[in-house]
Amino acid sequence: MGAGQSNPVPGGGTEGYHILRVQENSPGQKAGLEAFFDYVVAVGSTRLNQDNDTLKDMLKSSVEKPLRMTVYSSKTQRVRQVEIVPSTLWGGQGLLGVSIRFCSFEGANEIVWHVLDVTSSSPADLAGLRSNTDFIIGADSILHEPEDLFTLIDAHEGRALKLYVYNSDTDACREVVITPQRGWGGEGSLGCGIGYGLLHRIPIREDPLSEVKRPQLSPTGTSGYSSPVGGQPLTQAQLELEQYDRAQAGANSFQQTAAMQPSQTYQSVVGPTGTKPAPISNPLMQQFEGMSLKSPPSPPVPVP
Repeated sequence: MGAGQSNPVPGGGTEGYHILRVQENSPGQKAGLEAFFDYVVAVGSTRLNQDNDTLKDMLKSSVEKPLRMTVYSSKTQRVRQVEIVPSTLWGGQGLLGVSIRFCSFEGANEIVWHVLDVTSSSPADLAGLRSNTDFIIGADSILHEPEDLFTLIDAHEGRALKLYVYNSDTDACREVVITPQRGWGGEGSLGCGIGYGLLHRIPIREDPLSEVKRPQLSPTGTSGYSSPVGGQPLTQAQLELEQYDRAQAGANSFQQTAAMQPSQTYQSVVGPTGTKPAPISNPLMQQFEGMSLKSPPSPPVPVP
């Protein structure tokens, strides 16, 4: 992540090929492609901002040869360069061993559901969902809107449902198979709270090397600036320390403001009526934040 850029995509735009599945031991896995989070936005110097045969043709002309790809991650909100070798010899399907669809990644980090308050012996507990650190990021069917997950759960009452879950502690994704049951003995059909919105997104993982450290005081060197108290000159280190503390105060103020933004929390995945979720009665937490795609997404396809 140290090579990441804050305004990452060469040529601009928010379109790319979304990585939906990565097969074991495939060229895609060896290159470090991450399902659900990664979008291929360029190959070499060619920007992939249209759904056409450009990517397919470039892969076919580079079989068993290294290709440089530019990949945007909705998890880190940065880009990185990866080297990948399209191959027919790795033993699986396709040259890369990944499934993709062309779409916009604008707002992609918003379409996640935060797992909260897993009740003991509930379907969520039996499936291994973890309170607070698990985030539902997908299923076998594509989820576009906040309500799509609850519709899917309703449709799988009493039947196994596969969900794709990211854990913020392990920084890893896993498959979870859960069976929604209204009669399990507690509230809802899953037995856990679900959060959606600004306060419930996946935490952005920062590069530790990029963190700003509080400067240490040095007894030597003056800055030419005077202290507001007493008018004594400040050393350069004292000036840097004061600037750092002011920046930190500003960051804290921003975090407090962000905490006031609306989001949505559900007491249980399916409310007591068995038809709709039951939101917590909190005037600050009543607004949905959905992702609207600029154009309808194309269906997922395996890379040839």
